[in-house]
Amino acid sequence: MPPTLASLVQHSSLRLLVRAGEDRLDTPVRWAHVSELADPVPYMEGGELLLTTALTLDAEDPEAMRRYVRRLLGAGVVGLGFAVGVNYDEIPGALLDAARAEHLPLLEVPRRTPFLAISKAVSAAIAADQYRAVTAGFEAQRELTRAALAEGPDAVVARLAAHVDGWAALYDASGSVVAVSPEWAARRAARLTPDVERLRERPAPASAVVGGTDDRVELQSLGTGRRVRGALAVGTAAPLGTAERYAVHSAIALLTL
Repeated sequence: MPPTLASLVQHSSLRLLVRAGEDRLDTPVRWAHVSELADPVPYMEGGELLLTTALTLDAEDPEAMRRYVRRLLGAGVVGLGFAVGVNYDEIPGALLDAARAEHLPLLEVPRRTPFLAISKAVSAAIAADQYRAVTAGFEAQRELTRAALAEGPDAVVARLAAHVDGWAALYDASGSVVAVSPEWAARRAARLTPDVERLRERPAPASAVVGGTDDRVELQSLGTGRRVRGALAVGTAAPLGTAERYAVHSAIALLTL
């Protein structure tokens, strides 16, 4: 899994202390970014742990800190790391109160922990998570290939459904369901026939996403050019991760062949 604020706090060499937002430590961290700007929002993409020494902040002004914290939350910043022993010996009360009021995770960074160490820890955790995803994706590819060679398309659909922790269905050129796994998904797959027919009108490869947030379905056409041979539906409760997408792409290639 990707790094979280909790995993960084548990990183013994960083010695981070949680001062606010204890209930939001499971939030994934996309990156660690250092900024001393009073308004760093234009440079945020969302998902960052922002690190600061409050060099340019009016950190003892309650109203200024309320505005600052709200701007960070509005930009999708998942946490604020405040270095003590640099410009302030401790986290100013105004910032602490604002973070607690708005439930922004606030981590106290000791003087002996450089921001670079936090950035490296986040980068290493992201790299490790990506490596695990790629490794799992290649393993899924091998398993799907073995299933295709030994048992055929039905087995590929079944293995794929297991890998994505959801369901999968295979449609023929007419839009009829020819394989589905697990069995309970048969009715859900059949209701997608109109969406499959619309997908067939587009040159392959084509894709579409249908459904809501808790019943998300990705449709992929099978074939090349204008010769659509069928379609694959993959239903999950959340967007596909890296490993799951490797598995889907492998299944598409195998089923197309």
